[in-house]
Amino acid sequence: MMYKELSRVKHKREDGWLSELISMNYRDDPFNCLHSYLVSINPRKTRAEHYHKRKEEWLAITSGKIILLLEDVNSKKKERIFLDSNSEDYKIIYIPPLVAHTIKNFGSTKASLVVFSKTPEDLEDTIPYKTEEEK
Repeated sequence: MMYKELSRVKHKREDGWLSELISMNYRDDPFNCLHSYLVSINPRKTRAEHYHKRKEEWLAITSGKIILLLEDVNSKKKERIFLDSNSEDYKIIYIPPLVAHTIKNFGSTKASLVVFSKTPEDLEDTIPYKTEEEK
């Protein structure tokens, strides 16, 4: 055998698409100990707009330009991070529990990012939350 393909579902929406990459939901050795997915965001669209009570996430941009809006749901402290895949430096952003996050594609082409976590998606742990941009 020269190679093996791993099939994944591509969940399409009007704002882009999402596909799990690595997940303990699959039996793909050695990829069954971490959860990750690839997120595509159409130009001028917004995704996420939620927080997690328990889940930690790490975000890594793969293409395009995004604004990541963060808000601590308890203290209401806000942060705004610009990520550009063509930037000279590269950052992976850690988002702890109870920090709301909104991802906006402010570019004219699709943007994408990879999200990593130690746990799979849990709809009961995903709380809708609209972050407001600081003026």
